[in-house]
Amino acid sequence: MPPRTDSPPDLPELPDTAPRHPSWEAGCRALARPAWPLCRLVLLLYLTGPFDRVGDVVAALPDPVETDGPVYEDPGRILAPYLSILEAARMLKDPAAGKAAAPVVREDGSPVDALEGSIARIQQQVLEAELEDINARLCAPCACTLCCVGPGPAAVHDFFEIPLSEDELDRFDLPRVDTPASRAADPYEDPELVVDGRPFHRHPPAIYRWRHGWGLVLGRGARCPHLAPAGRCAVYPDRPDTCRRPQIFPVVLEPADPGRPGTRQVLRETLLAVLDCPYVRRLQDEIAAYGAACGLRVVFRRNKA
Repeated sequence: MPPRTDSPPDLPELPDTAPRHPSWEAGCRALARPAWPLCRLVLLLYLTGPFDRVGDVVAALPDPVETDGPVYEDPGRILAPYLSILEAARMLKDPAAGKAAAPVVREDGSPVDALEGSIARIQQQVLEAELEDINARLCAPCACTLCCVGPGPAAVHDFFEIPLSEDELDRFDLPRVDTPASRAADPYEDPELVVDGRPFHRHPPAIYRWRHGWGLVLGRGARCPHLAPAGRCAVYPDRPDTCRRPQIFPVVLEPADPGRPGTRQVLRETLLAVLDCPYVRRLQDEIAAYGAACGLRVVFRRNKA
């Protein structure tokens, strides 16, 4: 797909050197050969065959494995990063092998059967792991700080939020706002939360406890405190989970109540790609093909419109 020339002026463009960068090339190769179709085949063989472990299925695979899409050469090497995730399928053959998982429902609230729900959980974890690697490879040559700063002057939104888990809060030496008013609010709802007489997003960067959980809020012109002057993350090896998956996100399952982990999950079967990102705009066709191969609906949208 050729570079876009109709991007709003506040969005970064892909550097001309990026498509020739080794990291970019590796990311594109991985995007063109998603692991999930191979993982799905392994799960099918495991659940229907006389195998004690998923690893036994992998050891018995031919080389290469041919599918309707990609050809997988050296399938054992491709599957190695996901074996610990795939082994969760043991509880489908032996319920005593694992603890009961949160129920899964469809968007209309109807229940999803246990087998489909378990496979969806496995798919979510596989795609999270794979896309963390793909996004990191595509992001490296872009030199873009879009995920680390608040909206620009041309944006409609007044702030940008980075969701955080409980165990990620101490990575930021920032004020925390945790009040009955914040816990009852959502940052994107009206009326907006007011703190000390001003809308929350007009304060310096802070961490807020919302109804759906914690989030770092960056208002217009604000920067993540870990964004180094040279434009790189100063805590990259220890960055939050959300920062590990810019800007292609798997949403196979989504918590029905993000503020209460472990409760029921909603089956979304969606791949979300954020068009603010220069590599997403360049690779829309490739991302759509990746989502289709994984059986997901693909949604492109802007975060900082």
